[in-house]
Order: sequence, then structure tokens, then C-alpha cells
Amino acid sequence: MIKLVDFPCKYKDATGFSQKIIDKTALSFPESYYDGISLATLATAVKEDKAFPFCVLPFCHTVEAEALGGKINPGNGRIGPRPAEYAYASIEDLMQTSSIDFSKGRIHQVLLACSLLKERGERVALEICGPYTILSCLMDISLVFKAWRKDPQLVENLFAFINDNLLHYFKAACEAGVDIISYADPAGSLKILGPKYTEKTAYLFTVPFLQKARDITAGKALIHLCPQITFILTGLDLAEFMDINVPESTYAEAVIAAMGKADIIGQACLQDNSLYLNTENIKAVRLK
Repeated sequence: MIKLVDFPCKYKDATGFSQKIIDKTALSFPESYYDGISLATLATAVKEDKAFPFCVLPFCHTVEAEALGGKINPGNGRIGPRPAEYAYASIEDLMQTSSIDFSKGRIHQVLLACSLLKERGERVALEICGPYTILSCLMDISLVFKAWRKDPQLVENLFAFINDNLLHYFKAACEAGVDIISYADPAGSLKILGPKYTEKTAYLFTVPFLQKARDITAGKALIHLCPQITFILTGLDLAEFMDINVPESTYAEAVIAAMGKADIIGQACLQDNSLYLNTENIKAVRLK
């Protein structure tokens, strides 16, 4: 039986750094967002400040969109990168753009930062955004829903384009030594999309995408789903939970313990370092 549940997100708008981090690192902004060494320094400082067991990059939800030609306001440190204006007036315009070039731009610097952190012996989590979050930075998202009613094939082509770019990003992340790939789509929540488009997206995009992503990351990195996505998949009976034995610990520490034991997890938010698991199990997510 379908039972969709919307997981409330406390961190979807959490971008930018505290004054404490800015003072501690003594870095300049927005230049630091475009420099791998600075990004690695910031990730280490945030990890220490939050007492996290791993470093998390890239501090915003705009990296993929910028790599696809998005116009981004880089912010000033206290306020993180955010969309400045729409870069495309139609889906057709976006489909004519080139695929992401991971050898240049901010996305390259983020991957470089991941590699640098791994060389220093750090555990690294890379946050990658889903299609609606990317598209909402690039165009008026209502265009997608209008096209879905009038030209469903165009939307399928659009999702295939995003899918291909994200799968290449997953591969590049693995090559950079990333331990955990955190996959989230804040703009694609049940509350925003509604049940109809939530279900369409899960069947058309999310499940096929994750199946391919799992093949890429197997034995290399753990996929951590935002629980908004997890509960959509389990609610639609497209996935199920399986217990993985780990030591009793915080959720973040349990995520690390699950590496090598599961391909996909995501019962709670990766950013919530206050959550303590009082059982010796963490939930793996098995796609059906």
C-alpha cells in the first residue's frame, strides 16, 4: 500500500559559514569557493567545529547547476552561493548546453579538495544534488511541469540528460577517493512536488538512477540518501530497509561503520550529528 511521508528537512537552507570558521581559517570570499586548497581547509575546520567523524563538501546546492551554465551569486562566506538569475528560458535551451566538464570550474575544485583531504587521511563525504534542485537553479521549474503535461518525452529527455551528468559526477567522486556520496534533492520533496509528480519522478528517474549509481560506487563509496528520498522510495514500495550490524554510536559514526557492509543507506540526515543510535543496527536501503 502506498504511504508517502514527507521528511522535514532542517538543513536545506543551511549554507555559509559561521564567523568563528571565517576567523579561524582567515580565508577570503568568494575566492575560497573556487580554490580546492581553501575548500579542503574549510571542510576540515567545519569537521572539527561540529566534532564530525568526516569532512563534508561542498557547502551549498549550486555546484552542479553552475557547471551546467547556471548563473550563481557566490556569496560572501556568511551567505553561501545561491542562484542569481535563470540561465535558460526553456528546457530546449538547457538541452543544447554541453555536459559537465569535471576538469574545470568550481566542480573541479570541489573534487580536488576531496582528493587533498583523502591524501591527509580524512574521511570525506560529498553532497550531490538531484534533478529538481539543479533545475530550480537553472530555470523556472514550472516549465518542467508544463512540459510534462504537453510533451512527456521532452521531460524524459531532460531527466536522461541530468541522469547522465550526475552518474559521471558519481564516477569522478569515486576517482577522487570520496568515502560517502550524500545524495539529496531538497527542491524535489513531497511537499513541493505533490504525490503525483513525486511518484512519477521516483519511477522515471530516482530508481533507475540509483541502480546505475550503485553499480558505479560498489566497493568504492557508500551512497547516503537524504531521508526525504528514502521515505519516498519505501512509501512507494520501491525500496525496503534491511538491518546492518554496527557498534552502538552516533548516526554519523554508524554511517562510517556501514561502509563495506551496505551499498545504500539513509534513514536519517547525514548532517545531524546529535542523533545517537541506541541499537547496534543501521538501516540499509535495498532497491526492489
